[in-house]
Amino acid sequence: MIACSAVLFDLDGTLLDTAPEFSYCLNTLLREEGREEIRIEGLRGVVSHGARRMLQFGFKLNEQDPYLQELLPRFLSLYQQNIGSQTQLFNGIAQVLEELLTKNIAWGIVTNKPQIYTLPLVKMFEPLTRAACVVSGDRIQKPSPAPLLQACHELDVTPKDCWYIGDAQTDVIASHRAGMRSLVANYGYIPLGENSSTWGADKYVEYPAQIPQFILA
Repeated sequence: MIACSAVLFDLDGTLLDTAPEFSYCLNTLLREEGREEIRIEGLRGVVSHGARRMLQFGFKLNEQDPYLQELLPRFLSLYQQNIGSQTQLFNGIAQVLEELLTKNIAWGIVTNKPQIYTLPLVKMFEPLTRAACVVSGDRIQKPSPAPLLQACHELDVTPKDCWYIGDAQTDVIASHRAGMRSLVANYGYIPLGENSSTWGADKYVEYPAQIPQFILA
């Protein structure tokens, strides 16, 4: 059995269900612009790709459209005003984090989300405030392994003894580049039209309660 010294989690789509909040902000902007609102089911498949991709989805724009430059700050401002208002921990996550602490396994958060949004959001959910480290995506983002390696440094653990849990292919790529094992949260924001089983992760789970049986086995 390979030792498990630490577990690192992505934030959106892995620990927190933030899609309702993004849906609210995007639909607010669509209404302001006289556009048709979107359904949250469709948005879930693009949340992991960030704000620009969500705007592309909602406004049906290509990535070079200059309209994005006007919409982006407005969307981010709406999000900052509403951060945490409709977000929830995924069912079972609090119990998973408690079990890790009970077994003296350090855990942290590594996200591409900028710190200005990450830290206020983490503080709103008591179980997340126990994270031993929080690495945001202000400087270097996944799929670079650098944020994961930074977290390992802060936790004083070796990558080969760590798991990284996320819901995007970039999470799998980053974890393998960092030399750690990867677990995909299929309950999260798997991109539309993608089959996560092709990403090459070490393990996959359909709901949070399955996580301990894979990483602590």
